[in-house]
Amino acid sequence: MRCPQPGAARGRHLYERCIAPTLQTLTPSIERLVAEGRMAPVPMDVLFFAVVPPAPGMVEVPPARRPGRPVPASPEQLTATAETLAALVVNGLLAQGRVPRG
Repeated sequence: MRCPQPGAARGRHLYERCIAPTLQTLTPSIERLVAEGRMAPVPMDVLFFAVVPPAPGMVEVPPARRPGRPVPASPEQLTATAETLAALVVNGLLAQGRVPRG
């Protein structure tokens, strides 16, 4: 008998209610960017993990303080951080270089 993994129901719920609908919304735009040659083809799981990990940098304050985020961070500092993270992700995704396949 196989025991369910801890958090499996929560993970399934998050995927079905939040992640999958977002990916369905984004997929046509991503496919268009790839077809136009403006974005390298990237597997969706890789793309997902390129975009999602920056979010904890905005919402998980204690871990963000360890590498040097000011205490307390002002709204302007948080906005600047969010814009920097967004630019990093978008510029990386829209780069014209080849993407190695693993």
